[in-house]
Amino acid sequence: MGKDDRRIVFSAAIVLLVMAVLPAGLLLGPLHLGEGEAARLAAVLTFIGVLVTSSVSLIGFMVNRQTERRLQTEQVEQSRQLRLDSAMRAGQLIAPADGGSSDPAALASGLLALTKLDNADLAVTLLVDLWSPENPRVSHETAVLVIDAALRSRSSNALLIAAELLCRHSTRLNACQSLHWPSAVEGCWVPDLSPRAKLLLVEALLNMTLAGSTNESALRAIAVRLYGIWRNDPEDRVRGCIGKLIDSLIGRLNDLGYKDFMQGTQQVMLSELQEAARSRSDNPDGYLDRLSTRFADELRDWAQQCEGLPTEPGCLATAD
Repeated sequence: MGKDDRRIVFSAAIVLLVMAVLPAGLLLGPLHLGEGEAARLAAVLTFIGVLVTSSVSLIGFMVNRQTERRLQTEQVEQSRQLRLDSAMRAGQLIAPADGGSSDPAALASGLLALTKLDNADLAVTLLVDLWSPENPRVSHETAVLVIDAALRSRSSNALLIAAELLCRHSTRLNACQSLHWPSAVEGCWVPDLSPRAKLLLVEALLNMTLAGSTNESALRAIAVRLYGIWRNDPEDRVRGCIGKLIDSLIGRLNDLGYKDFMQGTQQVMLSELQEAARSRSDNPDGYLDRLSTRFADELRDWAQQCEGLPTEPGCLATAD
């Protein structure tokens, strides 16, 4: 019983005590009734009626309050139990009780079900083994969907594991395919990430791009994705580093003659990219500064090779 409930019980007890003692005291004491004092008796009885009504109301309120709290507790417990049962069934899809191997559809269903049950940390942890380079048991698309859910979760462990996995497999992904990059960082950003997770995601983006196609679509994609980081991250060090990377693309972007660039739901103007490039700065950490400079040089060389339009399926959507 909480403090509020104890206060209500105490108040009700006081009222009941007053209701029991005060009328008797009044009738036997100052209000001792004599002949012809029926009006005074009626007043005392009315007062007693008010006290009884108030006491009943207080007690009823207390009972209702306790009932509502008990129901809320039961609902929370039932919801927790349902999520636990659903998570266990999802786990059975991933690892059947008979010891057999699950087909890719069952694995994908189990992992995605876990993300919908607020178990993104468990899903992304299982993904470590299921998406191994040597023996991948889920597709890139399924893995990216799980990583996307983890990046949207509140679990710091899930965020870090997701960033690590994406970086580890980045060279196997296609920068021009929207299903190969998490929508949580598609032209936008997660500013609350830990410094390590941020570095892993930036490296994943760079590795994926440098290992992929050299066409205008890939160039537009990385320009918008880098700008999303620059625009949404509050740290000057991060913005300065991303500005250096964007600056390595500006020369080629100017040559293309486009004024606006779209990727996913984000649209960026060339003038905004130029502003970001002007914010480039050296990182106080000499090691990180050397790494960012190396990536910027590689990105500049890669960008100079980007020409022509993509020809693979979905190429029209890359202009969106």
